[in-house]
Amino acid sequence: MKKFLLVICLILFLLPISSYAFVFWLKSSDNTVENIVDIEKTYNLYLPLVGFIFDPWYQQDVIWELKKAKQLLWDKRIYHITISPNSYTAQEVIDWKFDAEYNVFFKTIRELNLKVIFRTMHEMNWGWYPWSSDPKLFKEAWIHVWNLSRKQWLSESDVLFDFSVNHWDMPTKWTPSQSAVLYRCETPLSWKVLDYSKECYRFEDYYPWDKYVDIVWVTFYNWWKATSDRKWKTPSQILNDKDWNTLTRLKKFDKPLFIDEVWTTAVWYTWDYDSEKSKEMYDWTWGDARKDKWLSQLAQFLSSNHFMWAVYFNVDYTHWLEYPTVWEADWAVINNILDKFYQGFWDLYSKSKADFKNILALFWVEEVIINDKSYYVPWHATRNIKFIEPVVNEYFSWNDQWKSDFYKKLVATPSWQKPFDEAIRALSWAYVIWTWDVSTWDIKKS
Repeated sequence: MKKFLLVICLILFLLPISSYAFVFWLKSSDNTVENIVDIEKTYNLYLPLVGFIFDPWYQQDVIWELKKAKQLLWDKRIYHITISPNSYTAQEVIDWKFDAEYNVFFKTIRELNLKVIFRTMHEMNWGWYPWSSDPKLFKEAWIHVWNLSRKQWLSESDVLFDFSVNHWDMPTKWTPSQSAVLYRCETPLSWKVLDYSKECYRFEDYYPWDKYVDIVWVTFYNWWKATSDRKWKTPSQILNDKDWNTLTRLKKFDKPLFIDEVWTTAVWYTWDYDSEKSKEMYDWTWGDARKDKWLSQLAQFLSSNHFMWAVYFNVDYTHWLEYPTVWEADWAVINNILDKFYQGFWDLYSKSKADFKNILALFWVEEVIINDKSYYVPWHATRNIKFIEPVVNEYFSWNDQWKSDFYKKLVATPSWQKPFDEAIRALSWAYVIWTWDVSTWDIKKS
């Protein structure tokens, strides 16, 4: 898998249209499918990869949102979906506390046949999440979730497991939470020196081996002066910070590079943080220019460092600094409700290149025509499809319902021969008459 991903990475980067093109997409600002549809319509965009974060699970009807995605955004997308196990620790995940939610999610992916980059228990090296600060338990929990996906008949052709790290290693000595005291591994407080071998874990310590990780991602941010005294840094300064050497360390995984959260605020000034001054600086026109410049720097950084995909975290919990918050800043680049748009967005969008077939190659799938429609199926299944489909069509040519029932029975009784079972699953997508309204794998043509 690792060597294959590197080959795909080279293919994408050697395409003649753009030497080092990355694929760019947005996280929905309000976490809804409708928001993505509205943005694309308003700005005449096509976002081949769209991101949703369901954390915590109970805040939205996750399954309904996935069905809406199928109906409104259809199949010719990659879905970057974050599902974290609410407030459960790694041990509680191991103890099946969140199994019901994981299982229904995996089952829905299979039934809708969505291609999903799956992020769970993210930023484990940043100790404010309850699954953090114990690499051994984290790895056991990760493998447990991976096994759940396989029990639901998912493979790397359906879901890619995303090992998502924070660009800083900031563990905590106590129970992880969003109010816990974090420590920098490289510069611990002199009177609170950590035992590096037991407490100052880095993201490499959490890595659950190649078999269970398909792709490695990183999150990074430029806070500036929106909510507190922080430094202004370019993308390169953040990921190449000498204290962390994050980019160098990521490359040692020997996998293509991805970013699944990145954002910047627009506010910067040299004196001490003041909320009213931040609002004043934000309202002045050069705030927009400053943010636009950072977005252009991000586009250049992604291209020059051969990143494959990047998601911009298009969220602003401050309502453009109208609402004071403790943790959040004015991150978004597009907000249709407030009619706010940063021109620097076009640097990111114009420098990206979305060749959907090459993107799908990461899932080991290719396009085939089944029942006069376009489908993307695992490479090893295509030969079986070409053999099985005409035989079944001839035998059941006079009754579509019986053909549907036949495929239902076949897909429910696996042979445990992967190429055959994958072929039957693809054929069932095309020929089974479903009882719900979602039409699986009906690829809309432009």
